[in-house]
Amino acid sequence: MKIWQLAVPYAIAIACFFAYKDEIADWMAHHQPSPFVAFGVALCFVLFPVLPYKIVIGTFGYMYGPLLGFLVSWSAASVASVMLYMLVRAGFQKRGRAYLAKFERMDKIAKLMEKHPFAIILAARLIPVLPQALVNVYPAFLSIRMPTYAIASALGKIPSILLFSYLGNQLFVNLHNALIVIGVYAVLLACSWIGYRIWTRRA
Repeated sequence: MKIWQLAVPYAIAIACFFAYKDEIADWMAHHQPSPFVAFGVALCFVLFPVLPYKIVIGTFGYMYGPLLGFLVSWSAASVASVMLYMLVRAGFQKRGRAYLAKFERMDKIAKLMEKHPFAIILAARLIPVLPQALVNVYPAFLSIRMPTYAIASALGKIPSILLFSYLGNQLFVNLHNALIVIGVYAVLLACSWIGYRIWTRRA
C-alpha cells in the first residue's frame, strides 16, 4: 500500500467530519443519543481527530455521568487504536521498521519495546506526555502481537479517560472537586515529563 492511497481518502474524511463537527456536537448536546450511538460518534472523533479527544471524553462524562461516559469513551478509543494498529501493520510495517532502524535511539527504543512489549506499551499509555498517535503507530512497525498491544493499550487508557470523564461530570456540579483533580493531574504531567526527559537522555 502506498502512503497516498491512504492519505488522500483519510484527508477527505477528516475534511468532511471537520465541516460538520459543530452540527454533530450541537445534535449530541440537545438530543443525548443512546450510548451505542455515542460510541459510534466517539469512534469517529478518535479516527478523525477534528477535536481534542479529551473534550469529547468530558462531554460524555457530563452527558452520561462519569462511569457510563468513561465506558463509551474508553471502548471507542480502544477499538480505534486496534483499527489503526491493524491498518498500519498491514500496509506499512516493513517500511516503518526500516525507517526506525536508521536512527540509533529510535532503534534502541524499538528493541526495548520488542523485548518488553506489554510493560512498555502500558507505560506509554499511562504517561500523558507521550503523543498517543505515536503509541498507536510505533508498535505496529515492530514484532509485537496484536493481543499484547490491544490489552496493554486498553488498560493504559483507563486512568486518563476516567479522569477526564469525571472532570466533565464535576466541572459544572462541584467546581472545587474539579479544580483539585486538575491540580493533581498537572502535578502528574510535570512529574511524567521530568521522568520522560531523564529516561530519554539515558536511552
